[in-house]
Amino acid sequence: MGVPIKTFYLWGEEGKPSLVSPESIALYWFLNGYYEERMSSEIVFANNTDLSPNEELPLLVNGSKRLSGFVNIVNSLAEREEDGTGANEDIEMLLLRDGLLEYTNELTVLTDYQLYLNRVNYETFTRGAFSKLLYWPMWYNTPINYRALTRQRCTDTLGYLLHDDDPDKLDDFNIDSANLAQSKTFKVSQARKMRSKEELQNAKHNVQFLEELTRHLEIWIQIREHIKSDKVITADLLMWANVYVQLNLPEGDRIGKHIASKLGDDFLQTLKVQLKVCSSLETKVPQRDPTFQEQGNVIMSLCNRVQKFV
Repeated sequence: MGVPIKTFYLWGEEGKPSLVSPESIALYWFLNGYYEERMSSEIVFANNTDLSPNEELPLLVNGSKRLSGFVNIVNSLAEREEDGTGANEDIEMLLLRDGLLEYTNELTVLTDYQLYLNRVNYETFTRGAFSKLLYWPMWYNTPINYRALTRQRCTDTLGYLLHDDDPDKLDDFNIDSANLAQSKTFKVSQARKMRSKEELQNAKHNVQFLEELTRHLEIWIQIREHIKSDKVITADLLMWANVYVQLNLPEGDRIGKHIASKLGDDFLQTLKVQLKVCSSLETKVPQRDPTFQEQGNVIMSLCNRVQKFV
């Protein structure tokens, strides 16, 4: 009996992972640069979250086992000897690496803010990216759903408020406006006020984002220095992938300048060199196109929804 194929489902197109998923990028780098069992593995850019038990990508399917998320996947692939003979320092290093990986995973919340709640990035990149990754009507609904989820996740860190295009806020506006004279001048004035208020809120949250990003990276650097390993570890890949996405979005230059001003230009330039190395990795893990059943087309999406209620 042959070795079962491990199938990795990622967000991406044309043989490359998409910027909409830093975890897919990190896993792609891991598989093609630092994973030994490449010939018993395959990558499929299906862009179909229905394949995942918790509707998240990346996803590993290994026989009957399904694992989603970069952290869960790389932890399942890691081979560790637990014979109890290792030195205490080795155990401490393993725990520190695991802790850093979990901490790095929190960085994806900040990246999601840039993808879905930064107006410039969302309107000029994110919505268009999903139109290339998904079928209609999923390409329209998915970024809206992710935006709502990200807004909820960012509440604790950035205190994010509602946008003027949120349904509940629009309803309030329509109700209030119904009692007033609906002259063209009034509508234009109200629209201008709402847009001005939102721009102020965006500026406020963008500043909060930069502060939180600095804090997160400073702590990350301190922990990474304690690990004292010149080899690339999984936490490195996940941090690099998140910064890679943030720097390559339309507002990326502003983030790059902030990182250089707070953490030093040497840090930024060294990081950019590593990102270039990772993004230029040769494709070594075999890839294949998704089957009809693996695609996120309308028919299969309907079938998957029906199965969940059966």
